[in-house]
Amino acid sequence: MTAPAELSISRDAFANTGKLLRLMLRRERWTMLITFVVFVALNVSTAASIASGYSTTQERLGAQAGLGGNAAFRFLLGPLDHIDSTASMTVWRAGLFMIAALGVCVVLLVVRQTRKEEELGRTELLRASVTGPLAPVVAAAVTALLFSVVVALGMSLMLFPLGAGPMDVVAVFAQYATTGLAAAGAALVTAQVAKTSHIANLAAASVVLVGYLLRGVADAIDGWDWLRWVTPLGWAQLIDPFGANNLWFALASMAVFVIGLALACSVVMRRDLGAGLIAPRPGPAWSDRLRSVLSIHGWLTVPLLASWAGGVAAYGLIVGFMQPSVEQLASGNSPFEDVVRSSELGADLSTLFGMTMMGFFAVAASAWAVNVATRMRAEEESSRTELILSSPTSRTRQHLAYVTIAAGGVVVILLLAVAAMTVGNAIAGGNWSSAGSDALRAGAAQIPASLVMASVALALYGFRSSLVPAGWILVIAALFLGPLSGMFGLPQWAEDLSPFTHTPQVPVARMQWTPIVVMLCVAAVVTVAGWAAFRRRDVG
Repeated sequence: MTAPAELSISRDAFANTGKLLRLMLRRERWTMLITFVVFVALNVSTAASIASGYSTTQERLGAQAGLGGNAAFRFLLGPLDHIDSTASMTVWRAGLFMIAALGVCVVLLVVRQTRKEEELGRTELLRASVTGPLAPVVAAAVTALLFSVVVALGMSLMLFPLGAGPMDVVAVFAQYATTGLAAAGAALVTAQVAKTSHIANLAAASVVLVGYLLRGVADAIDGWDWLRWVTPLGWAQLIDPFGANNLWFALASMAVFVIGLALACSVVMRRDLGAGLIAPRPGPAWSDRLRSVLSIHGWLTVPLLASWAGGVAAYGLIVGFMQPSVEQLASGNSPFEDVVRSSELGADLSTLFGMTMMGFFAVAASAWAVNVATRMRAEEESSRTELILSSPTSRTRQHLAYVTIAAGGVVVILLLAVAAMTVGNAIAGGNWSSAGSDALRAGAAQIPASLVMASVALALYGFRSSLVPAGWILVIAALFLGPLSGMFGLPQWAEDLSPFTHTPQVPVARMQWTPIVVMLCVAAVVTVAGWAAFRRRDVG
C-alpha cells in the first residue's frame, strides 16, 4: 500500500491522531505503570541505602575518595562531584544508569507502537480507514513524551525530602525527560528505515547504549572528555544537577526528538507500508539444516539470543573488571557490604561480590525465558502458530521446541556471564583462574532457579497467551525477593518466595544438592503443566 502522491502533510495526514493516541495509552497503560513503579522503587531503595550508609560528611568524603576515585565506578556512574546531600548522592548512584534504562524502555515503546504494528498488519488496516498516514507516528511520539515526563517527575520530585533544591529537581527532571525524548527520536527514525521491529529496536537501543559507553569512556580515561558532547547521555551528564544545573544541554536532546519526528514523518509520506532500507538478510532458497520445528524456531531466535546474551556479557566484563578492587571500593560503604554480605557467610568480599552478581545474571537469564514466551505469544497472534499446527507438527513438538530454546538460552547466557567475568578479571590484573572457577561454580548453581522462572513463564503461555506479560512482574518480584532482599530487611517467608533465595551459596559454602534437585523437579512439573494446558486450549 503506497501513500498517494498527491497527499501532502496537511490536516488530513493527522486525521484521528487523538483517537489513536488514546488507544496507544490504553494498550500501554500497564507497561508504563509497572515501569514507573520499578524506577521509583529502585530510586527509593537507593536513597534509603545512601541515607543509612553515608549519613555524615566524613562518610561521604570517604565515598568520594574511594568509589568516586575508582575508574570502574566512574565508567558506570560518572564522577562523584556533589556530596552535599542524600539527594545528590542518590542521583549519582542511580542517575546515568537509570537514565539509559529509561531510554531503552522508550525505544521499545515507540517501536512496539509503530513498526511492530506495521509488521502485524494493523497499521495497514488503520491507514485503509479514515486514519491519516502520520497519525501512528505522531501518536507514538506523544505517548513516548508522556511516558518520559511521568517517569521524570517520579524520579525528580522524590528528591525534595532528601535535600534537593528546586533547580536541582528541575535539572534531574530534564535529564530523564529529554534523554527519553532523544531515545524516542532515534526510535521513530529506526522504526521507519528498518523492516522489522527487532532491527529497529536493536538499532535505536544501540544509540542509547553506545552513548552510555562513550560517556563512560570520557569519565574513565583522561583526555577523552569531548565524548560527552556527542551523545544524549553525555548531554544529560553535562546538565550537572546539584552543580551547574545547566539546562541548555537539554535543548540538544529535545532537538534530536524534533528532528527524529520530522524525519520519520518525511519517510512515512514517501515509503510503502512494510518497506524498509534495513532488512534482514534473506535465507537460502533451500537448506537441509532446517528439518524440524526446533531448528526453525532456533534459527529465528538466534539474533534475539545474541543481543540478549551480548548485553549480559558486556555487563559481566565490567563486573569482572571491578572484582579485584572490590575490597577497596567497599571500604566505608556499608550499604554495599550489607547487600553482598547478606549471606552471613565468612568469605573475602571479592568472592562474595562475584557470587552476588551471578545472582543478578541469573535473573537476567530467566528474563530471557519471558522474552521467549513473548515471542510465542506474538507468533500465535500473527496466526503463524496455527499454520504450523495445521501441518504434521504436533502441539507437543511445537511446545517442546520453545522449552528447549528457553532452557538452552538460560544456560548460554549464564556461561557467557561466567566467561565475561573471567576475562574482565584478567584484564584488571586479578587472579583470573581462581575467579573463573568460582564464577563457573556460582553460575552452575544458579541454573535451576533460572529454569524454575523459565518454566513458569512458558506455563503462563500454555494456560493462556494473554498471561505472558505477568512473567515480567514475576521476574521483578523474584529479583526484589531474592538478590535484592538484603537491602530491604524482608521477612524470611517473603524471601522464600523467590527461587533464587534457595540457590546454594557456592563457592562461599559447600554445595547442597537438595535445593538443586527440588528446583529441577519443580521446573519439570510446571513445564509439564504448561504443556498439558497448551494441548487443551484453543490457539489464536
